[in-house]
Amino acid sequence: MNVMGQHDEPLWRRAATSTLHISLILKTDLEELLQQETGLLLADNEALINLETQPMRMSDIADKLVLSRGGTTKVIDRLEELGHVTRRADPDDRRATLVEISESGRKARADARAVIDRGLEEVWSQHISDEEAATIVEVMERVLDASHGDKP
Repeated sequence: MNVMGQHDEPLWRRAATSTLHISLILKTDLEELLQQETGLLLADNEALINLETQPMRMSDIADKLVLSRGGTTKVIDRLEELGHVTRRADPDDRRATLVEISESGRKARADARAVIDRGLEEVWSQHISDEEAATIVEVMERVLDASHGDKP
C-alpha cells in the first residue's frame, strides 16, 4: 500500500466518493422505509422538520429544502392533502403564503423520526464508535461550512 492508499488515489477523494456513495444508498433505503411505514417521503419529513418551530413562507421552505419552487409546492400540496400542514395568507405580505404544521403533522413528524432513527441506527451503531462518529460529524460540518463559504 502506498502513501495515498490501496487504490492509488488521494484519500480525500476516497473519503468524498465513499460519503456520496453511502449517502445515496442510505437516502434510497430510508425513503423506502419511511414511505412504507408512514406514507411520507424524505422531502415531506424535511419540510415538517423546518415547520416544527414556526410557520414559514413557501420561498423559505424551498430554500431550506434546496428544491425548486414547483418541487416545494408539490411537497406542501401532498402534506396539506394529508392534513399535516395548513396554508394562510402572510399578514406582513399579501403576496406570500405561510405554511404551518398541524397537530397531525407533528405526530407524523414524530413517527417519521422514529422510523429514520431506527433505520440509521441499524446501519451506523453496529459499525462505528462514538469517537469515530464525533470525528465524522466534525469533518462533515467543516466541509459543509466550507462549501457554503464559511471560514473555519
